[in-house]
Amino acid sequence: MSLGSVSRIALSGISAAQMVVDVVGNNLANSQTVGFKASEVSFSTQSMQTNSLGSSPTAVDGGTNPVQTGLGVQAAGISPSFTQGSISLRGDPLSLAVQGNGFFILEDDQQGQLFSRDGRFHLNADKELVSTTGHRVLGFESDENSEIRTGRLTPLTVSLGRQVQGADGSAATLTDFRVTEDGRISGRFSDGISRDLGQIGIAQFANPAGLQQTGGTLYAATSSSGLPVEGTPGSGSSGSLVAGAVELSNTDIGQSLIDLSAASTLFRASAAVLDTTDSMSASLLSLRRPR
Repeated sequence: MSLGSVSRIALSGISAAQMVVDVVGNNLANSQTVGFKASEVSFSTQSMQTNSLGSSPTAVDGGTNPVQTGLGVQAAGISPSFTQGSISLRGDPLSLAVQGNGFFILEDDQQGQLFSRDGRFHLNADKELVSTTGHRVLGFESDENSEIRTGRLTPLTVSLGRQVQGADGSAATLTDFRVTEDGRISGRFSDGISRDLGQIGIAQFANPAGLQQTGGTLYAATSSSGLPVEGTPGSGSSGSLVAGAVELSNTDIGQSLIDLSAASTLFRASAAVLDTTDSMSASLLSLRRPR
């Protein structure tokens, strides 16, 4: 193997160390970001340089093993880890945390879908439930009898002050609401009766690691993630909701510091290999033929 090849191997190690620092640095920077999922880098060896395929045993010798030299390291993938983050109580009834599997379903600008674990919601001027990024929260509407219709996702609204026919036939006004573990938005009316206003939708994926991160703790479905399986909190394998709470970042600061230390060691070791090859190259160039 030439000194140039050894230098390229060393540079691949330096590049790998830099990639770890980039990913871990982003994880640490988002350690206080609600709903953030930390990523991790996995590596694999590059194709080997084969000098000999080896030989099988014969009557006169025991055979030899293949002789191969590695050509460095390469990134095999950078994948988010969807382990559960800690649940932090906030007291705001529109702050929601998913306890378990699933994502909130949001509507993007083209009326497509985006997905998030950040459940910090609020009501906009049109009384629609929206995320901190301004995307409408999708779920299932209730009919005039307060029965949830789960056939089609639609933006959810909570119209405080609206009136319905009360138990005694007079008008009953919506005065308050709360969100239950199964995502039902339960409205409290002036006649003392609670009625379902809608239900928050939850999406699951066969391969969540295949989702595309679009920024703002938002994800988009890809061919790798598979299509979303839409449902309601607590149904099937979907997680339940914790009202008045948010899910914190799942960044493990202790492990991140260990990863940074390992990346630093890898960088310095690869740099030492590069220094050695440079020194050997300089020695070769200094050689003179005898006169």
